[in-house]
Amino acid sequence: MLIYFVFFLLLLVLLKSKLIKNSKELILAAALLFSVAIVLSTELLSAFNSLNLFFIACTWGIITVTLLFILLKDIKETLATVNSVRLAIKKYYGSLTTLLKASLVLLFLGSLVLLIQGIIYPPNNWDSLTYHMSRIMYWLSNESVNHFPSHILRHLYQPPFAEYFILQINLLNGNDYLSNSVQWFFMILSVISIWAILDYYEVSRSYKLLAAFLAISIPAVELQASTPKNDIVCSFFLITVIFYAIKIYHENKLSDFLFQGLAIGLAFLTKGTAYVFLAPILVLLAVFILQKSIKNKTLKPILFGLLALFVALTINLGHYSRNYKVNNNILNVDDVESKFYANEKMNFELLTSNLLKNAGLHLGYPIQKEADDLIREIHKKMGVSIDNPQTNYLSLPYEGAKQFCTHEDLVSNTIHFILIFFALISVGISGFENFKKNKKIVLFLFVLLLQIILFSAYLKWQPWHTRLHIPIFILAVPLIIVAAKNSKLYKYLLIFAIPFLVYSFYFYAVYNNTRPLIKSAKYTKNISYKDTRFKKYFANQPQLYKEYRDILETINTNNPHKVGLMMSDWEYPLFHNFYYENIKIRAINVTNTSNIIPQNTANIDAIITNNPTKTDFIIFEGKKYKNQNPNHSYLYYFK
Repeated sequence: MLIYFVFFLLLLVLLKSKLIKNSKELILAAALLFSVAIVLSTELLSAFNSLNLFFIACTWGIITVTLLFILLKDIKETLATVNSVRLAIKKYYGSLTTLLKASLVLLFLGSLVLLIQGIIYPPNNWDSLTYHMSRIMYWLSNESVNHFPSHILRHLYQPPFAEYFILQINLLNGNDYLSNSVQWFFMILSVISIWAILDYYEVSRSYKLLAAFLAISIPAVELQASTPKNDIVCSFFLITVIFYAIKIYHENKLSDFLFQGLAIGLAFLTKGTAYVFLAPILVLLAVFILQKSIKNKTLKPILFGLLALFVALTINLGHYSRNYKVNNNILNVDDVESKFYANEKMNFELLTSNLLKNAGLHLGYPIQKEADDLIREIHKKMGVSIDNPQTNYLSLPYEGAKQFCTHEDLVSNTIHFILIFFALISVGISGFENFKKNKKIVLFLFVLLLQIILFSAYLKWQPWHTRLHIPIFILAVPLIIVAAKNSKLYKYLLIFAIPFLVYSFYFYAVYNNTRPLIKSAKYTKNISYKDTRFKKYFANQPQLYKEYRDILETINTNNPHKVGLMMSDWEYPLFHNFYYENIKIRAINVTNTSNIIPQNTANIDAIITNNPTKTDFIIFEGKKYKNQNPNHSYLYYFK
């Protein structure tokens, strides 16, 4: 909890300084500075191989004492600032109508449910157990975020910001109870960014509250808000980039460019898709900066823009350099794996195909069958295979929306998709009729369309793309609100959708597939909040629970100092409780590109493997390790 406490102290210091007057902008600035502090502390401690509990606690202790000193130096002014915040909140709440007050309370309770859900359940989705969480345990083992030999290359090249945050929270707590809170935290911050953008479109409080509900009720968002993934974290930085782009358009201040650079850099450091989603924004911003420089005959906007780019790249320098050392590529460490995700061929027909297939993932109940039939029929008429291996990840056959799916990787955002579709039409028509009046929102629409097109043009279709679409859905919320503000017909459509959205929100919260509040044979895995925390890790693969439990008991009994791993996934459950005990983890017999990275494998005490080839012993570096679990069928401990 210390790290979140520091964030609120930072907020108070910025508020007291009065450097930023707008409350929403102040929160965004604090979030960016706070995030940079996480990156800098992680990278600096890593550079000295000191990424451990003592030095992280010292770092945040120093930051806390410094902020408290600033606040306590003039205690009267600090108390006056706190009181002004209290009065502002009281005034805001008091000025709301009864309906809006009730809406705000329900919004608060709904978001609180998601937070609690993420605390009572540990990280238990597939990717988190495979690499999001397990890479953290390697870093702590090495006391550094430097790359290491690994059987799972995503440990290395995937942008690490969200995991930096989780690492520091978990290490200070000594457990992973707050791992899922990071995405929830950035979900709330994303709402603040949406509100800040809507200030420029002069929408009412009721519309802003509706925007908040639209954001957190996106099924993929609310389901992922209780996981340690990174799509929502990335979405916050992306929408904050848009906010500062709009602010630069209106004000053109140096501070805005600096915060813009921080937001861009942190987006890059969070998820690879940020490069795709940011491209249209940055191109339009560059055109505006160039135009302004020519018009005013000054290089200042260009220099400010270059400074923002420098800041963005500097934030990523550590991660880029680590990737480059392995494969001479700043974004990836393996050429073959990187090609798995990119389309091998692209033309107008294939782009149309990918757009339709990505859209089809969101056309779920009650239009699932009709939408699927239509998409397949269009492909037949175009003469394009819907299962084209050049545009389908790993040559997977196309599948449309899953019916009644409550899994964060596969859920359809049907209602939001329909609202976005008609918002695009509504804003497009109004913009065509009066471009000068609606220029700002039309540019917003143009950016969103370019993001959708670039995403489909670059990335192969995947059945779990709905999670990668989260930034598009969050970025589209301001568009929906402005469309409702400007069009009575669209407003009625939105009002009609609200009861369905409310039902949808609580349905997905209650019947979350792997983190349910109520267990259901139809909607959820066979897991309950009443189960032991360790058992909850195995919601997706319950058959593995007993073998993992047995081996974890063996680890606790034998207390090995250094463990060799030959595992293709799900390493984290074995080490989830070793935040305060620095057990050394080493991936051994690695055959991919990361095997060029040097590591110390001397004196391995035990070897754990999920290699399907069952054997009685393993010989490693001249030492014989005997299988301690000959009765197992998946996971084995060798000593």
